[in-house]
Amino acid sequence: MEKRDVAMVVIGIAIVMVLALVVKPLVTGKPVDLSVPLPSLPGQATPAPTPSPVRSTPVTPVPTVTMITPSPTKTPTPVPSWSGQSKSLGFVDPAKYNASAGGQLSDIHGTVLNDTQPAIDEMVTYATIKGQYPGTTDTLRIPFPYWQLVYTVSPWEETFQATGSQKEAGVADSFGTEVFPSFSITVKDADQPNRTVRTIIPAGGLDAKLWEKGTGYDPRPWKEEFYEGSKDVNYYFVISSHMIHSYQIDILVPKRYVGKY
Repeated sequence: MEKRDVAMVVIGIAIVMVLALVVKPLVTGKPVDLSVPLPSLPGQATPAPTPSPVRSTPVTPVPTVTMITPSPTKTPTPVPSWSGQSKSLGFVDPAKYNASAGGQLSDIHGTVLNDTQPAIDEMVTYATIKGQYPGTTDTLRIPFPYWQLVYTVSPWEETFQATGSQKEAGVADSFGTEVFPSFSITVKDADQPNRTVRTIIPAGGLDAKLWEKGTGYDPRPWKEEFYEGSKDVNYYFVISSHMIHSYQIDILVPKRYVGKY
C-alpha cells in the first residue's frame, strides 16, 4: 500500500473519531460513552444497557377553588297599611316590658316632618283605651308622622250619697269628705324601653265640683299632639289613676293617612 493510501485511511479514521467524540455529543446533548463493554462469560446473559436519565418537567399543582354560596337574605314581611278600622287597646302585666317607670324624656314638641297644618285635618280614631284603675297597656304600633292623644276623665266628687244600709244605721243622706283625685298618662317607647316619650297630666287638675257650678269651664277632653316624623314606633301607655270613676283615651290620626301607612 502506498503512503498516499495510508494517509487517506488515517484522515478517514480521524474524521470518524471527530464525528463520534465531538459532533454527535453536540447534536444529541448526550455525553460520550467511553466505557468498554466487558466480554460476556459463557452462560452469562449480556447486561441490558443502562438507560440515559430523562429530564422531567416539574408539574405545578392547580389550586382548588371553593365556591361559597351566600346565605339567602331574609326579606322582611311587609306590614299592611291601616284600613281605617279603630282598635281597642287592652292591659297587660307591666313586667312584660322590663323597664323602669322613668327614663329619658324626649322633646315634648317634637319635629314636624312631611306634614303641614295637621290641625285642620279631619281626624279619625285609630285606637281607644277605656278603664277605671291604674294599668299598663299592650303595645300599639303608630306609624304616622302626626297623631293626637285625646282623653277625658270622670273623677270622684266630694259628696257621697249614703246607701240604704247606712241610712238604716242612722247615717245622714250625705256627708262630706276630702277627695283628691289624680290621673296621669306616661307614653313609653316599646322599642327603647327606657325612653319616656311624654308624661301627661290634666291641665288645671281634676275638680268636678268646680265644673258643675255652671261656670261654663270644663276642660275635658284634653288633647296632646305628637310629631314623630317618619318614625314607625311601637308605644305602650302607663296609666295612673286615683279616685277616678272612669277614663277614656283616644288615639286620633288624620283621615288622609288611611291606607297610606
